Amino acid sequence: MLLYNILSKITMKKIILLLVAPILILSSCSHDDSALKIQEQQQLDALYLELISIASSVPCTNSENWTFTAVGSKGCGGPTSYLAYPLSIDTVSFLEKVSYFTSQQEKYNAKWNPNSYCLAVQPPTDVVCVDGKPTFIY
Repeated sequence: MLLYNILSKITMKKIILLLVAPILILSSCSHDDSALKIQEQQQLDALYLELISIASSVPCTNSENWTFTAVGSKGCGGPTSYLAYPLSIDTVSFLEKVSYFTSQQEKYNAKWNPNSYCLAVQPPTDVVCVDGKPTFIY
């Protein structure tokens, strides 16, 4: 009986250790989600800057050669803004990049649920050239 009690205590200690050890190991690992969130936001910022760079690669001299598109995705829906671009660029490639940026921002919003300004961003009615730059008319 004494041997049974000793073996029971050893076995119970091992069982407890086997159950508790993984919990302790997992709880000691910290995931720094804020660093990942910042990294993903920086990637979005870089994509947006690329869109602006492409759109502003041509001076605005004739507003008939310009148009605009919705860009981005708010957490509560709708675009974050509108971006004017010249028709003289590779518009298919440009609009694919806009679509990619918008989808990435939608994923970011779904994952991180950032605060969002939920009022609808009104689309412009036209683009005019002012001092070589496109300007929206509302």
